[in-house]
Amino acid sequence: MRIRSVAHALPSRVVTNDDLIARILCETNGSIGGERRPAFETALRGYFERTGAVTRHHRADGERALDFGILAGRRALERAGLDPGDVDLLIYVGVGRGFLEPATANVFQSALGLTSATCFDILDACASWVRALDVARHMIHGGGARRVLLLNCEFNFEEYIRWDFQSADDLEHLGAGFTVGEAATAAVLEAGDEPDEFYRVFRTRGELHGLCQIPLPNAAQYLPEAGANGHRPLSFFAHATDLNNAAIADLEQLYWSDPCISRMPHDVIVGHSTSVPAARSVVKRLKLDTGRLVETFTRHGNTVSASLPLALSLAVDSGRLERGHRVLMVMASAGVTTGFCRLRW
Repeated sequence: MRIRSVAHALPSRVVTNDDLIARILCETNGSIGGERRPAFETALRGYFERTGAVTRHHRADGERALDFGILAGRRALERAGLDPGDVDLLIYVGVGRGFLEPATANVFQSALGLTSATCFDILDACASWVRALDVARHMIHGGGARRVLLLNCEFNFEEYIRWDFQSADDLEHLGAGFTVGEAATAAVLEAGDEPDEFYRVFRTRGELHGLCQIPLPNAAQYLPEAGANGHRPLSFFAHATDLNNAAIADLEQLYWSDPCISRMPHDVIVGHSTSVPAARSVVKRLKLDTGRLVETFTRHGNTVSASLPLALSLAVDSGRLERGHRVLMVMASAGVTTGFCRLRW
């Protein structure tokens, strides 16, 4: 299997840390005021500086998630030199969606005119795209599809963010939401002419499901604990320190225990990142070459399941990723799921 093309689309509004800090201070004027306010602002600035986030893209007034997904899909088809009818499977991947049913893929199958394609969704938090990549490979090699379009539309900021800070301590579980950036990506997959060099390995620790969630109103019905987790339904939270520590440790163990990943050379490395320090820690522990790493977090923030294909698309656009290059993908996600994928571009 090969990735024939990849493309991305970004909303127009570039949001800085100062933009977010000003809005947080405005939203918390009633809950954190008086003499506590200067210390809270200092804590906010310190948090953003530590994460390494500088900017991220969010929708401007009048911009809709659907439009960016359509744009990314059309760009991927154009770069692949394909018509919509050439695709026979669409997999929609990621957290961003407008409803639980039907599959969000149906909306884009219609909007992109993929009249020959069947479709479905895959959801595994930030790992959704690389999970779908694996599923698509099996579909292609099993004869279930000739060409597959992977599409995600990660527009989640306004929908799931929380502004109800009561103190600086709330940054531990609410702060990660403010590093989220928005993006849509699309990739066309097909059988390759060369021998398949695709390889992937995953690990999941389901007992850590409570470290990062967007709960539904009925979440308590599906939790093994005696009651809900106490977080507001349809809002994002992440216990960032515990999540990062668990994910980094799992990535290190998984990497060094699998010679198919750790002993293979790589020309380009892309990874899902929740902060610059976390990414640096992974690079150091895995002894990766920083010169081969495509870093997106500083400028684009945490783009959820779009992070890996966004990095690939940016690398293609800049000339850093060319045909024949060996690519290593590094993923850590809520769940907690960690994984690696390598392929020949």
